[in-house]
Amino acid sequence: MDKHYQVKATISSDCHRLPEKHKHKKERAGLLAGYWGAPNNDCDSPRRLVTHSIEYIANEWKDKIDFVVWTGDNARHDGDAYVPRTKKEIIGYNIKVSSLLKEAFRLDNNRLLPIVPCLGNNDVHPHNSLRGMKNNPQLLEFSGIWSDFIPEDQIKSFQRGGYFAIDVAPGIRVLSLNTLYFFGSNDLVNTCSDKESAGHRHVKWMRKEFKRARNDRVKVIVMGHVPPTVKTFKDSCLDDYIKLSIKFEDIIMGHMYGHSNMDHFQVLSRGAIKNSFSAEKEHTEMDITRDTGRFVSTLHDQYKQVKKVRGSEKLVVVHVAPPMLPLFYPTFRINEYDANQSSSHFGDWLQYTQWYTNLTYWNEARHPVTGKHLSPQFEIEYSTNETYGMTNLTSESWLDFAEQLASKNDKKMWKTYLANMFVQTNNDWYGQSIDPP
Repeated sequence: MDKHYQVKATISSDCHRLPEKHKHKKERAGLLAGYWGAPNNDCDSPRRLVTHSIEYIANEWKDKIDFVVWTGDNARHDGDAYVPRTKKEIIGYNIKVSSLLKEAFRLDNNRLLPIVPCLGNNDVHPHNSLRGMKNNPQLLEFSGIWSDFIPEDQIKSFQRGGYFAIDVAPGIRVLSLNTLYFFGSNDLVNTCSDKESAGHRHVKWMRKEFKRARNDRVKVIVMGHVPPTVKTFKDSCLDDYIKLSIKFEDIIMGHMYGHSNMDHFQVLSRGAIKNSFSAEKEHTEMDITRDTGRFVSTLHDQYKQVKKVRGSEKLVVVHVAPPMLPLFYPTFRINEYDANQSSSHFGDWLQYTQWYTNLTYWNEARHPVTGKHLSPQFEIEYSTNETYGMTNLTSESWLDFAEQLASKNDKKMWKTYLANMFVQTNNDWYGQSIDPP
């Protein structure tokens, strides 16, 4: 969310300032901010887009879903040197978005649908930086903002480390991680091999929670903001994450993350961790789009390696969902799982349907009589069962899909996957990346 966003401001000003000259020429060239956002650019979301999207999703889905996974980064990026972010502004965005969610997802019986938040690297000040200290004031503040989302018996855990566990449905538990304590760009904490570090304490907490979940016979969704990859996590933190994920793979439904903006999945391995399974260069979540051709090529190489190592190594599949941010087109997804507790497949992740809204169209759509801007509607972009032919979303199914994407015999599926990766924006990055090596 960006309160400084102005309609018809220049894209080059992060959509913050109106043009001083050539306004109509720039508007025709698509260089000015639209009413609902500036798709395919680095500008953040106007408040009206965030508010409308939350209300739209809740109105359509709150009576049909069990819980909401919310992967963080509610505050705008710090890309405008003329309007630097402040702590007060960042907290204000988080209070506002939290309030919108609480109001939108309250059911008729006054019960709040379970909403699971996590800290994003832009939700703290300075961005990326969070100290692993006792009584960290930022964690104390967020524990108040999210008091309706965090179970009472988990508040102390969150105040100590920014992470918590919550039972969201019968037999289903979500672990909300504080990935900033694993994040390579957070220079305020040491690596997880340091037994005094915040990351090491976080890993101990994860291990304890996985053991508790197994004893309680519940299935677990692991979620956070920054996805675990070779270039995003500190080395020892990533190694610990992979080890735990393999050890407790029987109870883990899936790994759900945000941050990187492009819709994709990654495959992690301890054995190949230093070479072929590194699909990301060092980047911010905005910078990744500026080197997308390289990213896509390396990701394709990663999928090719799956067939070679699958039989000899345990692999972990991590999912990255695209954001509401109009960097491409805003999205959300509806996940489905086996809720039959008497079934041997209880807790299996079955499929998801991805929804998106074409802001290029809705920025221009007006009521034929009043001339007022029409509100964006979301439509189905794709579903994993119909588009990808996946019967379920277990790790084995994703590894099968990785092999299919890497196959020279199915370039059509690769092109479909890429179009979905960029949320149908048909931008230059997509055009340069369509053909696998």
